[in-house]
Amino acid sequence: MTSDITVENLVVKSRFPKSIDKKIGIIVYFPLGFIIAILRAFISLNVLFLTVLLTRYPWIRRPLLRIMCGVIGLIVVENDKSVPKKNQMIVSNHLSMFDHVALHLAIGSYTPTRKFADPIASFFGLVSMLHHENVTSATAFLKQFISNGRSLVLFPEGATTNGKSALLRFSTFPTVISDVLQPVVIKTRRPSFADVNLSVLGSSWFTEIFWFFFVPYTVFEYKLLRVIERSEDESNEAMITRVETAISHELNISTSNLNKNDKAEYEKKYLLELSDNKRKQNKNVALNDFEEDPEILRMAVQVSDVLPYVPNNVIIANLKRTKSVDITITNILDGTVKYTPLVKSSRELKPAVKSSEPNNFGVASFVERKAKLIDEARKRYINKHNLHHLVQ
Repeated sequence: MTSDITVENLVVKSRFPKSIDKKIGIIVYFPLGFIIAILRAFISLNVLFLTVLLTRYPWIRRPLLRIMCGVIGLIVVENDKSVPKKNQMIVSNHLSMFDHVALHLAIGSYTPTRKFADPIASFFGLVSMLHHENVTSATAFLKQFISNGRSLVLFPEGATTNGKSALLRFSTFPTVISDVLQPVVIKTRRPSFADVNLSVLGSSWFTEIFWFFFVPYTVFEYKLLRVIERSEDESNEAMITRVETAISHELNISTSNLNKNDKAEYEKKYLLELSDNKRKQNKNVALNDFEEDPEILRMAVQVSDVLPYVPNNVIIANLKRTKSVDITITNILDGTVKYTPLVKSSRELKPAVKSSEPNNFGVASFVERKAKLIDEARKRYINKHNLHHLVQ
């Protein structure tokens, strides 16, 4: 047992491989893979619907499942060195949400579930536990299940791993059901040009299914190991440790002190970090919106000098579209740009020179008022920047 193994060593965080060549292969294959995924999803839904219709004919479920698995590219092969199946209680390592389907096709085993009721559960190689709410009732039911000659497969890790560094610590639950256990080892592989990682930390079941449909095929290779029987006065912990060791040796990886709760806690923290990073990125994008182009800021100052009662954000927003001081001033004066005038400008306005001319705004036409306002704004701009020599 290795004590320096961390949860990070047991999981995969990225769907795609690190190799540049493999990434290029996935990019080239992507259009075809996407079409295949859509077709497979459509076919699978039809097969599932047909299964519901044929609820009264359980003997047809497994052939239908084989057809569906063939369509979605789930291929199951037995290792040449696999021993014959000699027991109904089977214990396996856990790599993906499809492990139980592969073993169901290969050796006819079922896996307990509380997510589905029959007949859906039976179709996917599951046995529904919805009517067994406590451990005592569930244990009694599963003991009866295997005593009737049906095979049961359990995944005592309780959560998936990448199968490359170590196993999660096994639960003792299988030893409560039976004193004789048959370990089985599962390995998977995919074609090099579509080597998408099988299970990714934090991924939803929908995403996992999509990428499973996406790849051309996924090979599940299984190997049945020698049966392990409980020794005299052997504890549940000691017996499950022997099973765990046998599986880890076959996979050429170590065991660990980590369990499914450690992985769940790590996954929770990881998802929180992703969420925080996303919020920070959005915040940085929002802040960058205020880091305007220096040329826009320069023009905004010019417009603000002429129209100090107009908010800067309104001026900048219009300048981004017009790229012109004169057009922006015109848009503001003729009412094209809507805004709320500042109560008190941040810049001190020069006292207005009283004019002896009467105020004719009340009777002037809109065109005359617009022309007068633009002319006054132009004069103020010329006076402020001492541009009289440029005026013809």
